[in-house]
Amino acid sequence: MKKCLVTLLMVLMLASSIFAQGASEASAYPSKTVEATVGWSAGGGGDIVFRALADVFPKYANGQTMVIKNVPGASGITGAVEFLDASADGYAIMHWNNATMAKTHLSETVITGVDTFRTVSQVVSSYNYLVVRADSKYQSLQDLIADVKANPGKVTCGNAGANGGNHLAALIFENETGLSFTHVPYSGGGPAITGLLAGEVDCVMANAPEGIANVQSGQLRILAVFSDKRYTAFPEVPTGKECGVDCVLPQWRTVVVPKDTPDEIVNKLDSIIRQCTEDPQFIEAMTSLSVEVTYKNSADATAFMKSEDARFAELAKTL
Repeated sequence: MKKCLVTLLMVLMLASSIFAQGASEASAYPSKTVEATVGWSAGGGGDIVFRALADVFPKYANGQTMVIKNVPGASGITGAVEFLDASADGYAIMHWNNATMAKTHLSETVITGVDTFRTVSQVVSSYNYLVVRADSKYQSLQDLIADVKANPGKVTCGNAGANGGNHLAALIFENETGLSFTHVPYSGGGPAITGLLAGEVDCVMANAPEGIANVQSGQLRILAVFSDKRYTAFPEVPTGKECGVDCVLPQWRTVVVPKDTPDEIVNKLDSIIRQCTEDPQFIEAMTSLSVEVTYKNSADATAFMKSEDARFAELAKTL
């Protein structure tokens, strides 16, 4: 009996020590640079959003910086596969959005679902839009629809990656309108916009903030935004519904970490990300690019990711 009590006491002391160590590590976190993997090329939506996060990150992270590591390819899957080997200590985080989630359902991948990683926070949401060059013959969404119907398969539509979120959005748009594009995949939203500017494609299904700076400079023009309401920054741009296409195409971006990252670190990182999303500098940066700051904590974001995963699984069966 006495031996059992001694053993139990030792177990409790060990558990207490481990808990105290975890709490101590969390209180000191971060004590070095945090690396953020973005599975898209520089200049794409995920890259721009995470660089804006990195700009304000040191204010709330003990002065430590966030560096961006771009690993483009396969609609974010290439970066996600590499991230499977990342250390679960809070110093490795990753951009995760519905483009990559869609890819897991539309292609064979080793990323099996939303539970592959731990969701820390949702940071923003935005909507898809069709964008063309400023000198395009398409002056409206109706012009584009009429031409594609008259010439099925001849009008090219760029996207940020085959079977990714923007490609899926284009497929949903096709399904709603009975159109047939020739889809042209790029390695990210940034390269897709570059391809459009170079005249490689007729239009691009994009997601804020992709190409927004080019729209503001007069190089590109948005035909319609697939949201419930018009963009504040571009009040002249109609919604898809106003153009006769009752189609809302929302997207979101989250921060995830390796699955075995301790709760204490996840909670601390979640708190830091929340403060970043509340920072006026970050809010101004996102607002100027027609991106909506949409913070969800770890619990709420995880529940949302699971519901989205189920939705994309169903869409994959349909499309």
